[in-house]
Amino acid sequence: MAHTESLYIAALTATPTQRNKLHDGNTESQIVASNVEWAPAADGDTLSICRIPVNAKILRCSLAYDDLASTSGTANLGFYAGNDATPTSAGTLVDEDALATALDIGGGAVAMTDQRYEVKGIETTKQVAWELAGLSAQPDYGDFTLALTCAALTGTQAGTVAWIVEFTL
Repeated sequence: MAHTESLYIAALTATPTQRNKLHDGNTESQIVASNVEWAPAADGDTLSICRIPVNAKILRCSLAYDDLASTSGTANLGFYAGNDATPTSAGTLVDEDALATALDIGGGAVAMTDQRYEVKGIETTKQVAWELAGLSAQPDYGDFTLALTCAALTGTQAGTVAWIVEFTL
């Protein structure tokens, strides 16, 4: 019978015991959970959800939302450069749909659903945010703004958007 050990277990059982690299073992999670009333009015409108360090490993990114378009609507979940975000802007676009693409925000309310693997496969579990954003190196700025961006919207209406974002450093 074959047996395979994760890198974490192999390091613990090695002689001498090896110290695990960050993100391979027990680390403390940070959780950002909140909700807001959002009234997207046009394609390209954004909802800034939270800021996360560019080197954070995203464990979960769950969203729930009301029907936000009386006719139809989609939104993408991705990253903006957090260093230049202002109250009126999510910042400079890095990857609009890094985590989720074409979420149906106009087809009725959606219960809390994890979107972390909507675009990226499970092989990206150990990747940090800047890698998920498709960057070739860690950027100089320290944070990303995680945001929803309307991609196609017809017949807008206001509603509640809630999120739970969990990450490690």
